[in-house]
Amino acid sequence: MAKRVVVVGAGISGLTCAYRLQRSGLDVIVLESSDVVGGVIQTDNEHGFLCEVGPNSFQGTPEVFDLIREIGLEGELVTADSRLARYIFHRGKLHPAPMGPGALLSTKLLSLRAKLKLFREPWVRPYQGASEESLAGFVCRRFGPEALRNLVAPFVSGVYAGDPRCLSARSAFPMLVEFEEKYGSVLRGFIRSVRKTPKPRRSRSLCSFVKGLHTLPRVLAEKIGAERVLLGARVRGMRPSEGTQIGAYTLRIQRGGENYELGADVVVLATSAYRAAELAQTLSLTLERELAAVEYPPLAGICVAYKKGAVPHPLQGFGFLVPRDEGVRLLGCIWSSSLFPGRAPEGYVLLSIFIGGSVDPEVASLSDHQVIEAVTQDLRTTLGVQIAPRVLTLNRYGHAIPQYGLGHEARLSRIKGELQKLPGVFLAGNYLRGISIGDCIKHSTLMANRLIHHGDTEGTEAHGVGL
Repeated sequence: MAKRVVVVGAGISGLTCAYRLQRSGLDVIVLESSDVVGGVIQTDNEHGFLCEVGPNSFQGTPEVFDLIREIGLEGELVTADSRLARYIFHRGKLHPAPMGPGALLSTKLLSLRAKLKLFREPWVRPYQGASEESLAGFVCRRFGPEALRNLVAPFVSGVYAGDPRCLSARSAFPMLVEFEEKYGSVLRGFIRSVRKTPKPRRSRSLCSFVKGLHTLPRVLAEKIGAERVLLGARVRGMRPSEGTQIGAYTLRIQRGGENYELGADVVVLATSAYRAAELAQTLSLTLERELAAVEYPPLAGICVAYKKGAVPHPLQGFGFLVPRDEGVRLLGCIWSSSLFPGRAPEGYVLLSIFIGGSVDPEVASLSDHQVIEAVTQDLRTTLGVQIAPRVLTLNRYGHAIPQYGLGHEARLSRIKGELQKLPGVFLAGNYLRGISIGDCIKHSTLMANRLIHHGDTEGTEAHGVGL
């Protein structure tokens, strides 16, 4: 078993992995370049408004609930019904997104012809092509172009800030492809999976914490210990150790104006793909190239507030998404104060808005004033708000959400092959096998468990875990 593990990055993946490894008795050190843990999971309290800088909620999965119980956060958990209405802006109005077969029949988001195409899906032949299929190609083939434009594409914008024409169906939504391959139909696969789920079925609620999502990484870091989570520690490079140096790898660190080296038997790079690429330069040029090729589109997130009486819409639900070519620039709007308690002072509403992504990269070139003007106009169009909002936070991400593009599976295979040449080097993060908080916790836990059980440099089973 490894003598020392260094985890680079104190986002949810790095902290989960470090916590699990430390609980097993390993000597773990976490290095974080910023002055706060959590990565993109940050919560700002602005004049009594609880604004999420990154994700706004997470889905309650077994792995997430297990971790919450372990670190004693059950009493801080707040939940919202996962069946809350979602809306899609179409032809000048907000329409409820259909959440079941009955709603699909009655929805105004699809024409009669599109509905007939959708319900003929079980008789559509499985994909026979040799090339990898995009998500847009998959959905059009099985459900038709209207379902893609008015239902799936807005959802993809809300999850990935991505373009379904560029995303891999197999990588971005593997369950859909698995259903087609196993059952010959997506709808048939959904029905079979529901029937196989043990009863009573546990609803996957939308979750947060009383004081916001940053509670989770903050408490994880506290459990690991301040002396083990080093903030303001930027790794400037790493290389295989030489001669009598301690550990298999030596990391060059800058912290507080000082430079020093740290030895490690195992290094977990729990950073973005592009940051991991920088650190891989001295280890493998092929690994560096593969990691650097992962696309991250630009995105802006804005939290705004209104007095309740200023918003004509009742805001009863999760929020809304917008298909492209509807005359609205924003990707979606989350009704934050409708989801969880304590998000806004009495008499006010809090909205979280996202704009940009793969379908609108030009947002990166807009000034803050231009972004706010676009959001103000779009809220007037979609919600009928006639006054300018109170802008609480505006955060820009030059590299936002990693895209699981065509060729993603092949890239992961090549990355795994390179990692097998680097015993003791591991990758963790949302650019590998799932972008959600739940995915990151699940795969970081799996990686930690396999590292604990298989050791650090013996055998290949532990190499490239999470890939």
